[in-house]
Amino acid sequence: MKKFTGWLIGFSALVLVGCNDDTEDNSGQDGTQLLEQQQQEIETYLADNGINAIQEGNIYYQVLTENPSGDSLTSGDIIRIYYQIAVLDGAVIDERLADSGEPPVTYRFTLSTNLLENNLVLPVLDFSIATMQTGEEYEFYLPSAFAYVTYSLENVVPENAIIRARVQLVEIVTEDQLGTEEDQEIKNNLANNGLTEADSLTNGVYYIRTEEGEADGIAVENGRIVQVRYTGTLLDGTEFDSNTGSDDDLLRFTAGNSGLITGFDIGVSQMKQGEKGTVVIPSLAAYDQSQLAFPTEILLDLFQRRVINSPIGVEIPPFTPLRFDIEVVTVN
Repeated sequence: MKKFTGWLIGFSALVLVGCNDDTEDNSGQDGTQLLEQQQQEIETYLADNGINAIQEGNIYYQVLTENPSGDSLTSGDIIRIYYQIAVLDGAVIDERLADSGEPPVTYRFTLSTNLLENNLVLPVLDFSIATMQTGEEYEFYLPSAFAYVTYSLENVVPENAIIRARVQLVEIVTEDQLGTEEDQEIKNNLANNGLTEADSLTNGVYYIRTEEGEADGIAVENGRIVQVRYTGTLLDGTEFDSNTGSDDDLLRFTAGNSGLITGFDIGVSQMKQGEKGTVVIPSLAAYDQSQLAFPTEILLDLFQRRVINSPIGVEIPPFTPLRFDIEVVTVN
């Protein structure tokens, strides 16, 4: 429910340590030695496979599909990609392919050197794809220092893995375009669930009153202390959060200054004590990009290691509208 602004701090520190040339891997090599060795391995792989790759700094890539008329990327753009991430010898770590029947992954592209504003994993991937244009497909060959660094996950990401990443840049999406798409998705979902009496609020939020509040119930206003029960789901009904157990689990917050996601505050502001209702929230008023990792199993691993304080990105994909069924228990 909260914004979880501290999600990435621990992993950012882990990555930064891994990027330090003075650090050693488990074999005793320092970062410079390992980088030189892996560059040689990449060059040998390229030569053995007849791949004519371009080298830019420590990164190698080949252009598979070129589109000179495509749109160029700007830091902060919302983009959609298909991809395959594998170790150099071919073992696939994660993929979302155009022929899979699934939609491309949507996320925010950024060239920030602040890892808190970048991808949770493979942060240098954005720097790699920065020269791509929509409609193009590249394959990148990344030394470990420019991929997962020192991170490893048994049976998923090998230690000091050299990465081969194939990326197809499908399109750039404006926030207005994303908002329009999600608004139609929300309207379709409301209609399919018979929720036709929905009030349209600010930021694309919808509210449906399902049970009237107490006749003399206090209305939620900024500054009031509110306690609620809620269940959060994706639009397909998949539950990701709930506190409908005992009263000890009630969510308590100050209306208008809650630190919760924007759309939740907007929806609750329409309610009063004793009232029940459904709030449907577009992603830009919810978790936006959420957490993003390639693959998502890494989020659970980092959560179990107490590196991040929530693995919510496993349950809420990037740019996903949400539904909350809410009961306002008390308003003071």
